[in-house]
Amino acid sequence: MSDLSAEDVARIKSSFAKILPHRDDFSIKLYDRLFAVAPEARRLFPNSMDMQREKLIATLVLVVRSADNLGELLEDVRALGRRHVDYGAAPSHYGILKTVLLETMAEVLGKDFDDETRQSWSRLYDRVAAVMIGED
Repeated sequence: MSDLSAEDVARIKSSFAKILPHRDDFSIKLYDRLFAVAPEARRLFPNSMDMQREKLIATLVLVVRSADNLGELLEDVRALGRRHVDYGAAPSHYGILKTVLLETMAEVLGKDFDDETRQSWSRLYDRVAAVMIGED
């Protein structure tokens, strides 16, 4: 998994620091948006989403902390991808989630989610998703 530029890492870390104080609102909005766009995905998740929302934020924290050295997460990300296959996730779901993630970030961050920040997050997501899907 190749590394991001220093500028990408700085934008990712700075923007995520602004999301963390709103983590509950962010995760609720993300899953609401996901299930509105892809209602068939709802069956892949538990009835109560509290733990799932916490897992999402914990995963994002781990990925953001390691954004300057993504290689150290390689095996963990591969294992996460295998678990997602077991849950019923398909490669097509990753594109949907990317769109939902970026839209939710834009909503929560407003003007702080500029084009450069969007592109940095897009690069990060694409790298992680490729490993999860097994395209690395």
